[in-house]
Amino acid sequence: MESVIKNTLVFILLISTTFSQDNEELEEYGFIVIKTDSMNVPFFIDGFYVGNHPLKAPVPVLPGFHEVSYIPPDIQDERVRDALTEGVKRVYVAKNDTLEVFLFYDHYLSQIEGLNQEMVVSNYVGFSLFGILVFLLLTIL
Repeated sequence: MESVIKNTLVFILLISTTFSQDNEELEEYGFIVIKTDSMNVPFFIDGFYVGNHPLKAPVPVLPGFHEVSYIPPDIQDERVRDALTEGVKRVYVAKNDTLEVFLFYDHYLSQIEGLNQEMVVSNYVGFSLFGILVFLLLTIL
């Protein structure tokens, strides 16, 4: 969590001063170039919105592991994220390096809402069955 906050602060600082900084200062960071097969796709790095495709410039990040996706951060269920394997990439960015990440968008994002809805329904069914089981046990005893 601390690294996410640190990355966010660095990202905000770099975005506001990227073009006015010396090359020496920028060499302390890595960069991510995100591409996809569809236009106007929102991109997220470590859960923070960084822009829509096509991005005008590489996104500066601290060296280390980062999660690049087009899945909004409010959808955090692992089953949904696992089903959209081409929509979430965990990458390592080295210092003073630019990494290109390609995310397949096509029909995956349209599946997110359906998968999320299925998860909610299955949770309701599970809780209902558990409630019925508890009710039956209490009436028998």
